[in-house]
Amino acid sequence: MTTVFVYVGDKGRENLNTGIQESVWGWKSKTAEGKSHLPVLQSLREGDYLVLGFLGLGRINVEEARDRTVSELFVTRLTGELYQDHTQVWNDDVYPYRVPLDVLGVWEQVGRDDVGEEAWEALRRSASAKGAARRPANENSFMEKLLAGALRQWGKELVEAGKPADISGDSEDPADASALDLPPVTDRPAYVLARTEQKALRRQKLAGRSEVHCDLCQLLLPKRLVHTAHIKRRSVSSHEERGDLNNVMFACVLGCDSLFEHGYVYVADDGSIQSTAEAQSFPDLSGAVQRLGERCLAYNGSSAQYFAWHRKNIAEVKES
Repeated sequence: MTTVFVYVGDKGRENLNTGIQESVWGWKSKTAEGKSHLPVLQSLREGDYLVLGFLGLGRINVEEARDRTVSELFVTRLTGELYQDHTQVWNDDVYPYRVPLDVLGVWEQVGRDDVGEEAWEALRRSASAKGAARRPANENSFMEKLLAGALRQWGKELVEAGKPADISGDSEDPADASALDLPPVTDRPAYVLARTEQKALRRQKLAGRSEVHCDLCQLLLPKRLVHTAHIKRRSVSSHEERGDLNNVMFACVLGCDSLFEHGYVYVADDGSIQSTAEAQSFPDLSGAVQRLGERCLAYNGSSAQYFAWHRKNIAEVKES
């Protein structure tokens, strides 16, 4: 596993917003093709981490950086490797060297003690190199800080919600966490970065129940067999949308979660569950779709916009 740090200055605010919204980050050719930069970018693989720090450093020396803070720190996980594309994404330039990503979390007002000495130095060096990706001398120390920060935030949210500060959350939903793997060994430990809003949403949706109906097939199942899934993908949802109960549904692991996630089924604007032409082209897959209910239990006036996003962007349904 590799973790790299990239600094974004004040003039890059719009580009940062665009990159987060479009789930991609990019570099200009001149920056990417630097002798010390290109090998770092070429080494990146799906599952590695790109950490974007916004505002607060700039081209300053080590001592001057010690007491600074960055306004925001975006922790992202790569969903693919480095590629080149000249399609216009950002308004001011092309940035052809790109990596696809998924945002896992955002920290505010972050300092050296929050991320560790090595990570902070990597971010400072990126600021001095026009946003080039820089690797810290010790990646594991940042992973430890990341885990501790996530657990602290989760405990704080539980306390604010009037619940015991049990940071374990609901471990029965594997969709609630992303594994942060250390260097591979035969038996490897793993840190867990909790998607804290998803755990809170799951607790609210479950409301203490140990069994729940899947919103698609409508089977009553033990909660461990039912995921709390975002309807509009979490990676492209705003902060408000991620925390909106209307943007989550119960989808079971008996097939419904995958059928919806990959766009083989969708929810029409009348709440009915429909299958795509691609699903119908596979006899066995078509059979799996047939066991679903006629109407999605999660569909209502408030969730309709999220199902509409899924129809257009995931199921790719053409609507007049």
